[in-house]
Amino acid sequence: MSQSFHIFLGVLAIGLVFSVGVEAQHLAVSGYVTDSESGETLIGATVYHCETQSGVVTDNYGFYQLAGLQPGTHRLVVSYVGFTPDTLWFSMGSKGLMLPEVKLKPRVLAVEEVSIVAAGIDRPADRKAETSMLELSSKTIQSIPGAGNDVFSAIKFLPGIDRTEPWSPLYTVRGGEPGENAVLLDGVMIYNPYHSSLSSGIFNTQMIKSVDLLVGGFGAEYGGRNSSVMYISSKDGNTNALHGEVEPSTFQSKVFLEFPVGEKGSGIVAGRYFYDIFSQFILQSRSYFYDFNLSYTYRLNAKNRLSFKYFQSRDRNVVDFNVFYRYLGNTLDMDLYNDFNFNFTNRWINRAGTLIHKWAISPRVFVRNQLYYSSHESDNYTRVDFFFDYAEPGTEGGTAYDTLRFKLSTSTSFTNRMADVCGKSYLNLVLARYNTLRLGVEANSYFFKNSAVINKVDQGNLELAPAQYALVVEDKLEAGPLLIRPGLRMTQYNNRNWQYEPRFNLKWSLPHRTQIKAAWGVYHQYVISMNTNEVEMSQAVDYYFPLNGYEPAQSVHYIAGVEQDFGKSLQLSFDTYYKAIRRVYTFDVNQTDNQVLTLSDKLQQGTGEAYGGELMLKGAVKKLSGWVSYGLSWATRQYPQVNDGQSYPYDFNRRHTLKVVANYTQSRSLEYNAAFTYLSGNYRSIEQSMQNYYYLDPVSNQLSFFPVWLPSGKNTAKMPALINLDVSLRKRLRSGFGKQASDFFRARESYLTFTLKNLTFFRRNIEYYYPITGVPRWEGKYLPIGTNWLPTLGLSYAIKF
Repeated sequence: MSQSFHIFLGVLAIGLVFSVGVEAQHLAVSGYVTDSESGETLIGATVYHCETQSGVVTDNYGFYQLAGLQPGTHRLVVSYVGFTPDTLWFSMGSKGLMLPEVKLKPRVLAVEEVSIVAAGIDRPADRKAETSMLELSSKTIQSIPGAGNDVFSAIKFLPGIDRTEPWSPLYTVRGGEPGENAVLLDGVMIYNPYHSSLSSGIFNTQMIKSVDLLVGGFGAEYGGRNSSVMYISSKDGNTNALHGEVEPSTFQSKVFLEFPVGEKGSGIVAGRYFYDIFSQFILQSRSYFYDFNLSYTYRLNAKNRLSFKYFQSRDRNVVDFNVFYRYLGNTLDMDLYNDFNFNFTNRWINRAGTLIHKWAISPRVFVRNQLYYSSHESDNYTRVDFFFDYAEPGTEGGTAYDTLRFKLSTSTSFTNRMADVCGKSYLNLVLARYNTLRLGVEANSYFFKNSAVINKVDQGNLELAPAQYALVVEDKLEAGPLLIRPGLRMTQYNNRNWQYEPRFNLKWSLPHRTQIKAAWGVYHQYVISMNTNEVEMSQAVDYYFPLNGYEPAQSVHYIAGVEQDFGKSLQLSFDTYYKAIRRVYTFDVNQTDNQVLTLSDKLQQGTGEAYGGELMLKGAVKKLSGWVSYGLSWATRQYPQVNDGQSYPYDFNRRHTLKVVANYTQSRSLEYNAAFTYLSGNYRSIEQSMQNYYYLDPVSNQLSFFPVWLPSGKNTAKMPALINLDVSLRKRLRSGFGKQASDFFRARESYLTFTLKNLTFFRRNIEYYYPITGVPRWEGKYLPIGTNWLPTLGLSYAIKF
């Protein structure tokens, strides 16, 4: 083992021995903090012990543990943004206490207090040591005009996170691969958590309680992904009365209901159905998607809570571009699109179910047991048929003496089936006021089935069922202004040798509300995603592939940063990072069967690196809140069989990014929102020549071919920058038909939201340059392909009861 690994084990052992020896005689208390109106647990509530002038914050389950107390009378002050603080007095004897549930009462915020970003620097207890963490609330997501109430669209307005292809919901984090991002819904790994339509996520925002995004240097609890972790906590349901929200709009309708079930239970039913009127008209789309959530939580007693949650989504996306391209041909006075057929069909389905048991064994010991099933199925087919006539000029007068009719035909078909059955248990042990030990065990059973057909040529298929086991130990130590958290994750995949992933986080609080932070960690990934963006028109889904017989993909994170707070509601942060990508894999799906025999043989190993800096100012000033961020980044890849083995710019790296999100709350009834992004151009391989493969189609008896476009090198062209501006207005209705409709349903309030997107449409965002062949007057030229053709107007009406 390496010297750094032995140092890590030494720090962990010293912390454990010292904590047990010094404070074994001290007492501890624990409990939950909830909303008195809904019964929902409050994440990140502050629990302050007046006698010792120390405190903690509640974790992702609304639970806190406070140690280092002596026998006697004590006073806790519990507070949370938007709630009236509460004081809890209690007396302690010779044993620790499980305190009664603290129920905070919501209070009406003054307009100046309303903010779409979290106030202060408090973090949930198990996130206190995270160095690169970004937070989103459901209010924040709803306030971003370009996000469309979607968490995956919203995170792309944060620093370090970039989109991939224009029509793809996938995203990259700090130069990592799209398949290196973990998405956890209440601890359940969700595979391909996206809808094929609108490039949106499959999570209903109304179900979301909080979103924690860890973009690097995350702790040992999270494994299996090398770039980032998105942890989504969902609501448990109202314990007092029926409440909900109904929102029809121009592109989707959704409903959310929460209600009590008996004296100790609560439940949730939520769903969405999507319909795209614009695509129905322009693209002759026959598409839809739906998703729904079911949740039931039973509070057995003060120490035990049991939750069952189920989620399902289904997509059918059938798009035909014929009408639209013929319209473009007429507009450009070209007959290029007259015989052009382009369509794709996507069929996806997600299922996830989980059973969660939260058990406060004692004030010092908290256990979370979980069993889940998560699966994803996708079938994606793309086809392009292009007929054109090529007339060669004669020797006299330029008249044509011969006309050849060609058919360009290319198609792709990718199928992916995968399932994950997991059981895991985590234990939090408070050894002392300044020391919390975390232990965990996980077991996963996987099933994968993949196949690929490119241009009607079978590229092979694969069916595997590996198993994975993991052990986790993590110790959080606080010594005055210094906090350190060493951790270790040990993983055995498919009965191979155990792999070790040591990790270390540090935070140092300085005077004048300044904080220095650093992190280092080794990350392994055993399930990767097939990259198909070289052959698919737009890769919109991760095709998961297990690394059986291969070493895991590996990245090492180095992170350093500083945070400066100005008052309680404004923060400036600067992060620098370096990611050593020691082992990364890609698929060369264009290899022929003469070169390889199976799909797994197309896997190629490479290396890379990513580094940069991110500056972010966030908070609130009077009625204005939001954030401004600037990112500077570099990312490269290197594969032996690509670009003659030379390093090249990573596909989705953008050197400069500027992102602005602003909310102006004029009154309790009216607010304005705006979102602006500037993304410098990424790198692409622009084809400069074409090699055709001809064949005779026996059905049509026509000469057909499919092309292989040949660039001069990998990612040698830099695309133009992308600029976008979206705005929205949200108004609470006090009169008119909308108010009357909400009164009819006895709703508490109703809102109308106007959204205007693509205000910079006059500056076309060019995504790709497509070489034109077969038309003499356009020979050697490139057709720019853009996305923001026209501004779009959205209208939604919501009632809350």
